[in-house]
Amino acid sequence: MDSSNTTNQIGKKQTQESKELIIGYLENASRGQTVRYILDLVGFPYTEHKYTSTSTEWEKKKFELGLDFPNLPYLIYGDFSISESQNIVNYLIELTNQQYLYGEGKEKYRVDNIRFVCDDLFSQVYQASKQTEEGNNMLNSQVIPKIQQLQKALGNKPQFFEKLTIADIYAYAALKNFRIGCSKAYTEFASTFDPFLKRLEEILSKKNQFKNK
Repeated sequence: MDSSNTTNQIGKKQTQESKELIIGYLENASRGQTVRYILDLVGFPYTEHKYTSTSTEWEKKKFELGLDFPNLPYLIYGDFSISESQNIVNYLIELTNQQYLYGEGKEKYRVDNIRFVCDDLFSQVYQASKQTEEGNNMLNSQVIPKIQQLQKALGNKPQFFEKLTIADIYAYAALKNFRIGCSKAYTEFASTFDPFLKRLEEILSKKNQFKNK
């Protein structure tokens, strides 16, 4: 074996291992949670920086982080930094070699259907959780119909497709948010979603040791 190649490979691995992956997100925000879950699936180490909605810390720091488009959530990994949750999730799936989460063949597009419906729900549930006329309108016109669609898609299955996909991760975040923010409305769907949420919780709690392949 070429000793110079071996040295380069070792040096590259040491450089990668010495990086600290940092994620910043708004505390309790579902979009930030999906980023965490991708990392938790394989036990990839990271440091998180949570910002509260009432704090001015983000406004003070956002232009000091080297982000091209300062926003929450964000990711910093060595000299690489990005924002926007969908962008971060796609990057992390590649970084952690979890491309199977996208699904296979035409199934990928059905996976994305659920992913994008849940992404819409993140902000809609927040609005619906407010005890206002506008919140009630959002709940009845936008949130409940999407929850019903997810219920139909999941049915009695343990997950949305044969194998775990990004659809399950997004649905887990969105449904947890719905259960907390609209607890009364969630009751109607509990028999379908409680087993799903419990199973995903168990999967995410069993962090596998990340191995660079």
